[in-house]
Amino acid sequence: MGNSRARAWPVYGMWVFLVTLPMVGCAGGSGAVAGDAPLGPVNAADYYPLQPGWKWSYDIEKDGQHVLAFYSVIERAGDSATVQVGDDRLSYAITPQGVAHKEDGVVGDFLIKDPLAAGAAWTLAQGKAQVVSIGQQVTVLAGTYKNCVVVEETRSDPMRIVRTTFAPGVGPISVEVEVQDGGRFVTTTKATLRGVTRPGQDPLAM
Repeated sequence: MGNSRARAWPVYGMWVFLVTLPMVGCAGGSGAVAGDAPLGPVNAADYYPLQPGWKWSYDIEKDGQHVLAFYSVIERAGDSATVQVGDDRLSYAITPQGVAHKEDGVVGDFLIKDPLAAGAAWTLAQGKAQVVSIGQQVTVLAGTYKNCVVVEETRSDPMRIVRTTFAPGVGPISVEVEVQDGGRFVTTTKATLRGVTRPGQDPLAM
């Protein structure tokens, strides 16, 4: 699949988008269908499972380039989880309120947070986040998912909007980044879930 090196660019919302990535391993397991996701009330943390063994692969389109990116949970200690992305590692905090970034032991911006209700909002370091939609059925490369939640982050410096769709029991299934260019917002990056591997699942069996 190629031997290019990984390079991270600034985190927009939850993402370290990769310009290039060594294609090692695979997060398979497409075939999710409507109804696979749990129904009924769930907590914000249920929308981003962060136990060791979870792996996701994403098709990413950025500045006209198409790459395949792999994310995998490599460690979970208490309320902290570590996700490997190429040569980089991202830290997250799993709290009673939801899932947040974590750096040097300090909990930062929330990616997704209770209450999961349309219009619910919270403050970010350089802006705000808001739940703009709940209960959606969304189809991506990896399958169709029910009860999705869409979180929209608005940040400054540069002015940008990050729109993330989370599926319960699966995690982020799509991300779209829009950056202000003059008087309008232009989509610069799109990421779509291609495959997911759950703990204990053999990706090759899929």
